[in-house]
Amino acid sequence: MKVCVNGYGTIGKRVADAVAMHPKMQLIGISKYTPDNHAKMAERLGYGIYVPAEKTADFEKKGIKVGGTVEEMIKACDIVVDASADGKGAANRALYEKLGKPAIFQGGEDDSIGKSFNARSNFDAARNEKFIRVVSCNTTSFCRVLKPLQERFKIKRVNGFLIRRGADPDDVKGSQINSIDWKANSHHSHDVNTIIDVPMTSLAFKAPHTLAHVNSLYIHFDGEPSKEEIIKVLKAENRVIVAKADSTSQIIEVARDLGLKRYDLYMPVMISNSVMAEGNTVFFSIVVPQESVVVAENIDAIVAQGGLMAKEESMRVTEKILGMDRIKKDVETVLG
Repeated sequence: MKVCVNGYGTIGKRVADAVAMHPKMQLIGISKYTPDNHAKMAERLGYGIYVPAEKTADFEKKGIKVGGTVEEMIKACDIVVDASADGKGAANRALYEKLGKPAIFQGGEDDSIGKSFNARSNFDAARNEKFIRVVSCNTTSFCRVLKPLQERFKIKRVNGFLIRRGADPDDVKGSQINSIDWKANSHHSHDVNTIIDVPMTSLAFKAPHTLAHVNSLYIHFDGEPSKEEIIKVLKAENRVIVAKADSTSQIIEVARDLGLKRYDLYMPVMISNSVMAEGNTVFFSIVVPQESVVVAENIDAIVAQGGLMAKEESMRVTEKILGMDRIKKDVETVLG
């Protein structure tokens, strides 16, 4: 399957790396719109770089070899992963439709752009869809923990509270230095409901930190699951880490000490020492590594869209190329 990545930022560069490692995919190239250090890194990795026709000279002046135009790249591929900035996907979709190319968008786009996707929850429903939307990092993480709990217990209602990071480490757009923003009825609960049928509300705060999001869930069950049962269910999930930790910096430092590239964990970390169960209500928090948690979903979305593998095989192969099984085992051992 020939794949191109339109947009080579936080998500795009990680997806490109994963596509390049996948046994059933070929990375045609990536698009760049600015001749910066990211373009030079892509060139060092041997990726074909495609740019807007009017910017070819700008790249060549910086000594960056250009493989062709963005439109030529899209024409040469079977599937486009659109990792462009939030909100640009709608305009890009018009080009993909014109060229007859299926595409995968990110969670910053409106849910009307394509079929919302989470591999654990609705892989088969996305098969052969023309346009797929991989939901945001937080929504992906909510789905990864709520789906197995929904399968094991009956959930009556979920209340989600998010402390979002202010910006990614590489961002220069900035975040408030001494202010915390919030939004009631944030998009996360709605986006979960595009995938999982569970009554949910969400309230999101944005705080001036960069390492990860920290989200808390109050889950009301029809029944009284114990703390131990909740931990057992989530620890059995291949794409959820269960660990005892006291801060986001502690978790990220472990990722660094383990030598993980870009300290990418690819999975939400369920904080086992945050779990509280009282009657039919359970509370726990998860740490979401916002830069990497949707990478696996993008790869599985390509597989589903192209009909390349069954769900279980796709998830297994994706987890293997990203080293998720090893990461989960190592983090859970160190932070056990």
